[in-house]
Amino acid sequence: MKKTLSIASLVPLILFEAYLCTAFLPLPWQRAINDVLVRLLPESQTPVAHPMLSQEIEQVLSENVWLKVGVYAITLLLLAVNAWAIRRLLRILRCERSGQGTV
Repeated sequence: MKKTLSIASLVPLILFEAYLCTAFLPLPWQRAINDVLVRLLPESQTPVAHPMLSQEIEQVLSENVWLKVGVYAITLLLLAVNAWAIRRLLRILRCERSGQGTV
């Protein structure tokens, strides 16, 4: 049961880690990835409040360097915590695997 739960929580953590890494890609690549994800996910029932929201966010981040640095710092912190959680789960799975062979 513990192994199943570990594997079930490992998959979303790895997907989230990959998505967080896209923050450091060039903006056209980020937009392309986001467009693909929007097509894969089910359509939202809530309309977008502002049609050019992503462009305005990009503009604010380009005008305020310290805000951009803060966003990158938070993203790096999330990447580090997520990587630590993935590492921890992999260690748990390895310990369970080696424990099964001795029993």
